[in-house]
Amino acid sequence: MIDNMTNPRLICLALHSTSKADLFAEMAAMLAADGAISDRDQFLADVWAREELDCTGFEQGVALPHAKSAAVVRPALAIGISQSGIDYGAEDGQPSRLIFMIASPKDGADHHIGVLAELSTRLLEPGFIEQMKQVTTTQAALALLQHGPAAATAAAKPAVAPPTPAAAPAAGGMAATLNRLKQHLLFGTSHMIPFIVAGGVLLSLSVMLSGKGAVPDSGFLKGMAEMGIAGLTLFTAVLGGYIAYSLADKPGLAPGMIGSWVAVQQYHTGFLGAILVGFIAGYVVRQLKRIKLPEAMTSLGSIFIYPLVGTFIVCSIVMWVIGEPIAAMMAGLNGWLSGMAGSGKVVLGAILGGMTAFDMGGPINKVATLFAQTQVNTQPWLMGGVGIAICVPPLGMALATLLAPRKYKREEREAGKAAAIMGMIGISEGAIPFAAADPVRVIPAIVAGGIVGNITGFLMHSINHAPWGGWIVLPVVEGKFGYILGTILGALTTALLVNLLKKPVSDEDEVAAVADDSVTQIESEGEADVLAITACPSGVAHTFLAAKSLQKAANKLGIKLKVETQGANGIVNRITAKDVAHASAVILAHDVAVKEAERFAGLPVRDVRTKEAIHHPEQLLAEFVRR
Repeated sequence: MIDNMTNPRLICLALHSTSKADLFAEMAAMLAADGAISDRDQFLADVWAREELDCTGFEQGVALPHAKSAAVVRPALAIGISQSGIDYGAEDGQPSRLIFMIASPKDGADHHIGVLAELSTRLLEPGFIEQMKQVTTTQAALALLQHGPAAATAAAKPAVAPPTPAAAPAAGGMAATLNRLKQHLLFGTSHMIPFIVAGGVLLSLSVMLSGKGAVPDSGFLKGMAEMGIAGLTLFTAVLGGYIAYSLADKPGLAPGMIGSWVAVQQYHTGFLGAILVGFIAGYVVRQLKRIKLPEAMTSLGSIFIYPLVGTFIVCSIVMWVIGEPIAAMMAGLNGWLSGMAGSGKVVLGAILGGMTAFDMGGPINKVATLFAQTQVNTQPWLMGGVGIAICVPPLGMALATLLAPRKYKREEREAGKAAAIMGMIGISEGAIPFAAADPVRVIPAIVAGGIVGNITGFLMHSINHAPWGGWIVLPVVEGKFGYILGTILGALTTALLVNLLKKPVSDEDEVAAVADDSVTQIESEGEADVLAITACPSGVAHTFLAAKSLQKAANKLGIKLKVETQGANGIVNRITAKDVAHASAVILAHDVAVKEAERFAGLPVRDVRTKEAIHHPEQLLAEFVRR
């Protein structure tokens, strides 16, 4: 197929482009000059439309832009080589030097899929990519493309292009590193959310039913409150523990949980401290696992040596390195805040509101709220503003999910409902699932909302006689209108700002794309030629949508595919050693770190997001697996 789609006129050995936009225009001009496309602008628009779905830049400096377009007169393949490299936006952060642009007619066969499949075969052959980058004539490029490098050997199995060993971290770039860190963070967050929801709602209900604007101190409601407090106490340990688990597997769980517990309970670091300790624990245990143990002790490593030594090291770091500085910083903040008590209401309101909202029940929040709570008898106007700032983060995020539901995943919209309840009762932690999953956008938004709410309360002369926040204390608030107005303005500020910063996501479209349940799944061992794992932060929607989409595409293409899901109910349809021994390629479709990826050491691996598996499963399978 490649032989019929390209020629020397469609090969450029020295591209002039220095940007992605110029590159597309230069290669489209080659296609137009050769008569392959009739309308260059239309074709470029279609190429960019495809690129917006997902970047077509891959590892080793290879890029595969393509499109089905009404402007294409005949199927064609343009090949370009950039000597200096072009910033293409590939996930590994490396510049692209070898570019294949595929033009396929809008109506008719999917020529681009066949070409991508053939190209994937060539790209995997040893020496092909480097030899193609260094060719000096178009005839040499054609010969290399048609016949492969001289050192190539016939591949007996399907292949993935370009390969990345599963046991090794993906190469390159700050963007790739940050993406991997985010995956580990989201893995911890997904396990933390049930604790916050269960604990926060139980505590909220106990406070609401007591009608006192305080934690009940006797009877049935006291027991309910203690259940809630337990959930809101444990969630930080769970967060840190599962971040470490994501990084270092089960041996990281104990160091992460115990270290986070010590940090939060003894040094009051809050959930941000738990995140830091979780990463420390994960990397500590990963380094410990590099130490080669005597054969007789190997079986003890995961259940005894790594958890024991890892816990000691992590807790030592917390106790003797970072714990005391954090505690001293909190004491300094409290002293500084006391010195600000004589400042104007706007300045003090901005400081207290921002601090109260910043870490939602964490140490900075505690400094600000305790400053106001301890003076509730002498200066209740302080709680008049702080009580508003306490409830703005969860109420603002709940409002945000209502105003722009397409910008939140299904599990986030459900968390928004719980956050609304917690906000009304004065539980700031209701916003933590949102902040932990997307701190860059959420934290500035809730801080802005807290500042607006707190200042409004101060300026409207609201007085709160209860050391609590939310609307549960309205019976003891003087200046109720100002208190309610401050809450509304603060929540609205948070909602509008965070929705302005966030990009849309839509579960409904994805559900529609894979609504058909008529899918035959492979569950037995050693039958599949291709393996796949799907995993998303919630372990629900995207995990199973991606699995179903891949399985449907495999059935249609006649590919034997076995899919393992790593979801909310654990690992289902586990890929075994027998499966790995028989298979030839692996697809990892995930938004969080995949567990036990070391199983696939030695196999070619294609690493994508779940959205790629949901929206383009056939292209993914045909592009990276020779049929």
